[in-house]
Amino acid sequence: MKAHAPTIDRVARGVAIVASAWFAFAAAWGMFGIPGGGHIGSGSAANVMAAEQMIRWKIMYPAWGWYNGDPPALGNYYCHHPFGLYYVSAALGWVFGHHDVLVHLPAVLMSAAIPPLLYGIGKERWGAPLGAVAAAGYSVVPIAVGFSNFWNLETISIFGSLLFFLGHSRHMTTRRTRYLVASLIGLATACSGDWVGYLLVAPTLGWAFLRAFVLPLRLTPRFRLEPYTRWWALSVTVAVASLVWWIWLFHHVNQIADWLNSGASRGGAHTDDFRASLRATLDARKSWIEFSFTPLAIKIGKVAAPVCLVRWFVTRRDEETYSLGILFGASLQYVGFKEGADVHIFWPHYFAAYFALALAQLAGAIAAALGWLVGRVNRSRAPAVAAIAGLALGLIPVAAMAHDGVSSLWVWRRTGGRYNDRGSPIESGIDELYVLKNVIRPRIARETRIDHYPSVGWGWEQLWTNEGEANAEATPSAGVASAPRPFWIGRGSRMSGDEERRIAGAAHVRIYGDIWVVDEREGAGPVDAISLNEHEPSLVQWLLVDGTEPARSIGKSPDPWATWEWRTHLGQPAALPAGEPTTLDELRISHNVAISQGDDTAAGRLLQRIKGQLDLGAATSFGQGVRLLGTRVTRGAQPKVESWFECTSPMGDASFNVRSSVEARAPFSLIDPDPIDREMAYPPPISTKLWRPRFLYMTYAVLNHRIGRERYAGAWQSRDGSPAPRRADGKPDTTLAVIP
Repeated sequence: MKAHAPTIDRVARGVAIVASAWFAFAAAWGMFGIPGGGHIGSGSAANVMAAEQMIRWKIMYPAWGWYNGDPPALGNYYCHHPFGLYYVSAALGWVFGHHDVLVHLPAVLMSAAIPPLLYGIGKERWGAPLGAVAAAGYSVVPIAVGFSNFWNLETISIFGSLLFFLGHSRHMTTRRTRYLVASLIGLATACSGDWVGYLLVAPTLGWAFLRAFVLPLRLTPRFRLEPYTRWWALSVTVAVASLVWWIWLFHHVNQIADWLNSGASRGGAHTDDFRASLRATLDARKSWIEFSFTPLAIKIGKVAAPVCLVRWFVTRRDEETYSLGILFGASLQYVGFKEGADVHIFWPHYFAAYFALALAQLAGAIAAALGWLVGRVNRSRAPAVAAIAGLALGLIPVAAMAHDGVSSLWVWRRTGGRYNDRGSPIESGIDELYVLKNVIRPRIARETRIDHYPSVGWGWEQLWTNEGEANAEATPSAGVASAPRPFWIGRGSRMSGDEERRIAGAAHVRIYGDIWVVDEREGAGPVDAISLNEHEPSLVQWLLVDGTEPARSIGKSPDPWATWEWRTHLGQPAALPAGEPTTLDELRISHNVAISQGDDTAAGRLLQRIKGQLDLGAATSFGQGVRLLGTRVTRGAQPKVESWFECTSPMGDASFNVRSSVEARAPFSLIDPDPIDREMAYPPPISTKLWRPRFLYMTYAVLNHRIGRERYAGAWQSRDGSPAPRRADGKPDTTLAVIP
């Protein structure tokens, strides 16, 4: 099928270039940004921090116990997986130091190479058209797109195994040493990435043993035995030597038992009825699986598996084992480690590489049959017909999946790779990390502990950004010149009204949006609210820093509007803001200033200006002190649905919860509506217990919009046991927006 018109090859190369360029963009998008919460940000940062221990303490092991100033104990050595990804990060960190870009850089480079590797594999054995199908097929699988910048076990093992396969195919054709070396490097990379790496290559090496040493040569296609057996022997040596090396390293620090226990725990409970248990498990993950691959890719993968097996049995060529090897490794990983797959949506990432190669093989098998039929009539045209048919048949499902593959990128990145997180609210935390990086971190030494409000949490993303640990403290200290932990950080939205008053009265709080910061070496004083100056990112910022967050810059002095609002609600003396309001939020605060000054005329005029920018269709009357005036949906890098309220009487502590449901499939999408309803909002920064009658307030939910028509509905819920506001008409919730 390789002998066909050069024009078809040029078209195929064009397809491969477009697919590779798209995938490189997907991987590199936002790579210089602050790593946020979720698998993609926090998980990648954790792997790099474990690698930094190697540099700091000159050890051969990744380790826990980050930024505590002490060498890690042997029990903190992380011996659950091979150390390949940690060695890569350690090498980059040793050269460049601690930088946000290094969290994603290795994954970006390896992911960008995967479509070209797939093209090369397909082209070498099946021709350029099917190579293009393989490259394009991988580039539209949502899980591959979304986790293309995730520095974890999967990307390095997929990259390594594909380099192993391509090097081997080229070596068989040319017998050049450089391809042998490339194949061995790929094998070493795959086996250093994850234990699955050994499984991905095992079927090919097993078949090669049979082909070289067991089966009569007449039963397999012609090949030169000496370079083939040399390649096989060196490959087995690399695989066995690497396995022995990892096990010896684990044994050297007495971590064999811990390694085996971690594997058993990731495996989860096994029942006697394995088939029923497996079906129940897959049904529970159905929404994750279908979003990660699309139902079409899943069906093609199932149909292609026996076709790939028959192709290998009929042709008995090594290249036909590649997809089967990836399917073998991916299946054992996904089915054998139930607990891991239940928790981590990215667990089936390996199947994406199987799909890409299997799609090419399936298209090639159908095209070969068409070529054979044409050859019965006109033998000279058969190769070209088969090539065109293979490219067209392979690209039809690629085109059908392209909408979901492209659209999924924003969903994955916006949620940190968590997708629906089984209905839990998802917060990127970038606003907090931005304050950590630009306000606190420049004023303290590396590995300096700070304090944090308990409900904020201190995860891997905070550790990475602050390069130091933190203690949970409900109340900051104040006026301690030699405080061992000089800063305290919290979120207003996580505090009750009483806590906000107490903390603001005990220390000098600087408020950055929702983030509260206290320099514990200073004495108490009235709060200062400093603007983060959030705005739409420029094109360069959107491409390189973050396309799912607003651009931010710290104000050089307190914002008069926000400072007046906070001080007024906290019972502190507040100077009236001067000048005219320029933003919608400043109009809201200006209205509240007018109410506080008894200027009802000005307040009424400002209220009308505000209503002119709202959708008043959602206006709702509630009992217990509040009225919904309208809503506003904002677009841009971080789209939101805003709910604008007028407080009518004193309230208790409450939260206006927003819940989203996918009601219908999106046009051109293959993915069924996600059945999981998600919580979308957090309490407002200023507790409702502090809200003042006749003042206006705005709460919002970030639209982590899924693919499909999604309805966002809001309802009040009490935080302190007091009656929550309920709709006057008795309905359970209010539709705020429907996003197609």
